Amino acid sequence: MSLPNIPKQKNYEISKERALKALSSFGPDELCKKTGGIIDGSFLSFNFFKWDIKYDFSNKTLLLPENLKTPSTENLILHYIAYSEGEQPRDNWINFYQIKDATLYLPVFNKRTIGIINKAVKDFENWQKKCLALGGERYNFTSSSVAYKFFAFPLVPILIVYYEGDEDIPSELKFMFDSSVVKNLSAEDTVVTSQFLSLQFFKV
Repeated sequence: MSLPNIPKQKNYEISKERALKALSSFGPDELCKKTGGIIDGSFLSFNFFKWDIKYDFSNKTLLLPENLKTPSTENLILHYIAYSEGEQPRDNWINFYQIKDATLYLPVFNKRTIGIINKAVKDFENWQKKCLALGGERYNFTSSSVAYKFFAFPLVPILIVYYEGDEDIPSELKFMFDSSVVKNLSAEDTVVTSQFLSLQFFKV
């Protein structure tokens, strides 16, 4: 099953142009508030996971590390700059299905996220080491789980939670999102963000 509404290659440029047009109506101070970034000379600067990102106001250009220069990642970051509403994290965690419009993506979300991580890690200890290598921080979620917190963007924290099973219930990994995500990323971009993080588990 293909992921619905994720733009194909031929549509990336259209999506990019729309995002650039949308963000051009905001001044530097507004973009800082919307993204949680800072002004660094003529640039808006913020982190995308562990990478430093800059948006050049003068040239309307996104400056990315070489390993992030793909149409999908570029559009995701531009969407965050253009469409985030600047909602601060609330430390209130929700499941993916609780995100507005997430229903369209439910059939493939776990396959594109947890399914990928399960293929990339050997065991629980290996998963923990990879979480730390990817910039995750241990987070006190529930007494029956182990969780690592990642900041996809300054205002978009994500948890990957490990629930230890028993003889009746298998162990489980789950993505959790701060409830503010509904104001800062679309459901589609939340899928792309989560899949990006999941794929990184193959690279560490």
